[in-house]
Amino acid sequence: MKIAIINDTHFGVRNDSSFFLERFLTYFEEKFFPYLIENKITTVFHLGDLLDRRKYVNIHTLNQVKKRFIEPLSEMGIDFHMVIGNHDMYFRNTNEINSASELFSDYDNFNLHETPFVFEHDGLCIGLVPWVCRENEEKILEFLENCSCPIVMGHFELSGYQVLSGVNFKGGMSDASLKRFEMVLSGHFHSRSQKNNVHYLGTQYDMTFADADCQKGFSVFDTKTRNLEFIENKDGIFYVL
Repeated sequence: MKIAIINDTHFGVRNDSSFFLERFLTYFEEKFFPYLIENKITTVFHLGDLLDRRKYVNIHTLNQVKKRFIEPLSEMGIDFHMVIGNHDMYFRNTNEINSASELFSDYDNFNLHETPFVFEHDGLCIGLVPWVCRENEEKILEFLENCSCPIVMGHFELSGYQVLSGVNFKGGMSDASLKRFEMVLSGHFHSRSQKNNVHYLGTQYDMTFADADCQKGFSVFDTKTRNLEFIENKDGIFYVL
């Protein structure tokens, strides 16, 4: 089975800019959804930060996201799995209250993982891990220590990894608990990069000038071959002349 992986969609970014919202949703309508249909992909993972704002939602943004992103996924029969990202949380120390649960949990195909979850298919198990905060840190570290899955996907903030092109992040979580896995896929940092067994997938599209000349797109993971394929989005917003 092939799983399409997206992350950090950040609908409502740039103060709910209608320009960016239209570009983002058009990308899914014209590129992502047709790819799912053409390749008969019925499972999508979202690795956190569905909406941009933590404290409230713009009504127009919510209307468009439901109508042009959430509902089409439901109509297509997509088995949608999402882990909590830091932008999905209302409070910073707990993910108990989050926008995804409040706004989209009524959709039958929308599977939200607020705690670590094991997804199994083709004899392969994949660990899905939400944002690590004060409340869940101990449980998540325990899960990572005992998890038998060779693949882990989540929304990690790791020290020493590329947060922007050429800029490494200082602080955050150590990657020590992740080294035992065959492959780790993560959202959170918007720049696409790889270090050891950790792959930061980056965003699907440009959001700021920092994204100029950076590869954007989504990924497809094959549960049989364990191959990770990158589907590039060449329709950029920002350019360096």
